[in-house]
Amino acid sequence: MKISLNWLTDYVDVALPAAELGDVFTHMGLNCDGIAQTDSDVVFVLDVTSNRPDWLGHLGVARELSAALGLAFRPPAVVPLTTAGRAAELTSVEVREPALCPRYVARVIRNVTVKPSPAWLVERLAAVGMRSVNNIVDITNFVLMEYSQPLHAFDYDKLHERRIVVRRAAAGEILTAINGDKCELHPDMLVIADASRPVAIAGVMGGLESEVSAVTTNLLLEAAQFDPLTIRRTSRKLQLMSESNYRFERGVDPRGLEAASLRACELILQYAGGELADGSVDVWAKPVDPWPVAIRPARTRAVLGMDVPVDRHMDILARLGLAPRVEGDRILCTVPTSRADLTREIDLIEEVARLHGFDKIPVGGSVTHTVKPELQSVRTRRELGRLMSACGFDETITPAFVDAGENEWFFEDGASIAVAPLVRKTNNVLRATLLGSLLRCAKLNDDAGNGDLSLYEVASVFAGRPGSTLPAEHSELAMLTTRNLRDLRGAIETVVAHLTRESLEIRPEDFRGFAPGGAARLYIAGQQAGAIGVVADDALQFYGLEKPLCAARIDWQAVARGAGQVRIYQPLPKFPAVRRDLSLIVDEAVTWQQFEQTVHAVAQPLRSATEYVTTYRGKPIPDGKKSVTITLTYRSDDATLRGEQVDDQVQQVTTALTENLGAEVRK
Repeated sequence: MKISLNWLTDYVDVALPAAELGDVFTHMGLNCDGIAQTDSDVVFVLDVTSNRPDWLGHLGVARELSAALGLAFRPPAVVPLTTAGRAAELTSVEVREPALCPRYVARVIRNVTVKPSPAWLVERLAAVGMRSVNNIVDITNFVLMEYSQPLHAFDYDKLHERRIVVRRAAAGEILTAINGDKCELHPDMLVIADASRPVAIAGVMGGLESEVSAVTTNLLLEAAQFDPLTIRRTSRKLQLMSESNYRFERGVDPRGLEAASLRACELILQYAGGELADGSVDVWAKPVDPWPVAIRPARTRAVLGMDVPVDRHMDILARLGLAPRVEGDRILCTVPTSRADLTREIDLIEEVARLHGFDKIPVGGSVTHTVKPELQSVRTRRELGRLMSACGFDETITPAFVDAGENEWFFEDGASIAVAPLVRKTNNVLRATLLGSLLRCAKLNDDAGNGDLSLYEVASVFAGRPGSTLPAEHSELAMLTTRNLRDLRGAIETVVAHLTRESLEIRPEDFRGFAPGGAARLYIAGQQAGAIGVVADDALQFYGLEKPLCAARIDWQAVARGAGQVRIYQPLPKFPAVRRDLSLIVDEAVTWQQFEQTVHAVAQPLRSATEYVTTYRGKPIPDGKKSVTITLTYRSDDATLRGEQVDDQVQQVTTALTENLGAEVRK
């Protein structure tokens, strides 16, 4: 925001050197980014926060400066204007979308003379970076930069039926903006129309057909308030930016419309002549009144750590135009509609601190704070990193957006959540799984010559929910490796065993994005928790990959829920273990899960482990059969086991496998 010193001194008598005044602005909260000296003026470049649209005009800055320096504030006083005719008889305003246009004020001025602006007006606009067009347009721009209230002047005679209709655009309507752009309008856009067609894009830019030109003699002057979000969306969709939409997006003072409109009328009559119709056509759906907010000096003291006297409170709040009055132990303020940022006590405390001086807040000799233990979630994530590193995996951090269609490769439960294509043309869909992001990383590594890799990531994923615009968000742990499926399973088993101490169960099942017959569902503590498998060839081709890859996705909450359990340690065993390999011929359909369940069903306190070794198919194993080799480990805490003790235990397992699975001991 550019502020002219000459313009500023019309409202407040400030005589500080430019550099010192720049420091005052910064202490007020208006960070001074630069000071430019012209032949006859000094221009300050101020960084205005989004919650202070009143600072987007010289009057708002002058009011704040007068409060900070204790100087008198002199806003322009509009003198009574001579009128002819009645505005209500010359035009009408119909607002069909009051939620998008809460207030619309129209005035009519006839018999004006459009001509070049006076030198002072051209100079004022040039100081803030605006070019002169003609006296009418320049006056509306001057009031814009004075009041932070955008105005628009229509050629009254070019409006069909001489009336205004504020409505949504019809699909396919076209409007040529004053900058020459042809804009295709959409029903989610608000337009200012006459009886038959749009004549302006509400809050963004006027139309070329109804603009003020050298032959214009009659004007309809608009002052309005629009819904900020609608204006922002329209501006971005049409890629049109203006000083008007910049202010409408941040909000304008609904009660300031009248003063800004009258100020423009006064200047038009003074520099363009003409006759002002009496009154205005003012459509205000729901008038907004100032609201009360209270502040307690005791609370100010507690928040700031310093005592600000009640008299100082009253002085600061009065200078800000908040009409303070003492009521018991609090000060009740009436907040004007230009200060929409003041809604709570803490907002008023900030105002007091800002103008009293942040530099006056005392610095204590020591700072105390409560020391809290590290969160379990943080410890779990750190331990996961250690485990994955030990398993040979590298962590990735990827964006949450992917291209449309990527979610469909691995996720089929619910629609994707996407942003408008005009906002993001690519990568505009929130990912429903991390696997697509990891495959992209694999492609980048492969292109760089790093073909062998193992990657993992923990991050939020966003699955669409039918019937809802909000996604079902949760955290996911995903893994991708060029190693085999057994290595990937080992990494998952390591994570689950060390972090949760819960059981991990793997059941074969086909999944989208995985090779048929090469995938399985994961269960942790009996609850469904994710999937593991070999990435399907068509998915690899989609990402431009050729080397086989194995992947897994796990609901991170299923892991995190079991984390933090108390670990129980025991002494190292004193006596050696006895291991026996057992090879059994079973039907091809028998799974390892059935093997495990059958072995574990045999109660054997001496058995400490059951491990899978290998599976063999081929001669002399009959067709339809396979040979599965397992290792049974036995150990006693009291003595060294004898061979016959172990033989009896192994025989019990063999019998169970024979009876339940039809297994045959391989000779």
